[in-house]
Amino acid sequence: MDGTLLDTRHDIARAANNARKELGLSQLSLEEVVRAVGDGVNLFVSRVTYPQEDARFLDARKVFMRHYAANVTGDTKPYDGVPELLNFLRDSGIPMGVVSNKPAALVDELVRFFNWQPFFKTWLGGDSTAKPKPDKGPLVHALNVSGLDLTHPIVMVGDGHQDVLAAKAMQCQAIWVSWGFNPEHPADYPSFRADHPRDISRFLMTR
Repeated sequence: MDGTLLDTRHDIARAANNARKELGLSQLSLEEVVRAVGDGVNLFVSRVTYPQEDARFLDARKVFMRHYAANVTGDTKPYDGVPELLNFLRDSGIPMGVVSNKPAALVDELVRFFNWQPFFKTWLGGDSTAKPKPDKGPLVHALNVSGLDLTHPIVMVGDGHQDVLAAKAMQCQAIWVSWGFNPEHPADYPSFRADHPRDISRFLMTR
């Protein structure tokens, strides 16, 4: 979701800096906040406030979540070409799901805010399964709740190493998108690089 379907950078950075201000910490740049995104809320908060072993961590997590939940849809918007991609894939009969490391409640809020429910069979967060990506568990769970089994061919699309490693663990194809939060290509696994959402439809239609 983050860095693949939606540009959530500004809302996440605002919440992080509002939390840091409340905690008495200095402000971070947008780039510093974006580099901390991708591995779930606990690791994110530990990177932008206090380490998880610090006694102040749990309070910092609550502060961040309060600020982010209050304005999760403020400046967030789909990347150019994403709405067209979703329409094309739905009309082509390709089942889709969202597997995010973002808390499930916020994933749900964003899907509903953009009225994307008709596109996806399921949408999961980092707390929907025992372990988040890069564990393959969320992908397996997404298939199960979508009524599909492990023999169904899947393609994982994402901008981060978490997505690529989850695909590798699942032994499925991976599409790395270059427009997201991670500018460095994870060259060890992706099946394909997409520089625009239309590249994803082209890849899928040739398989």
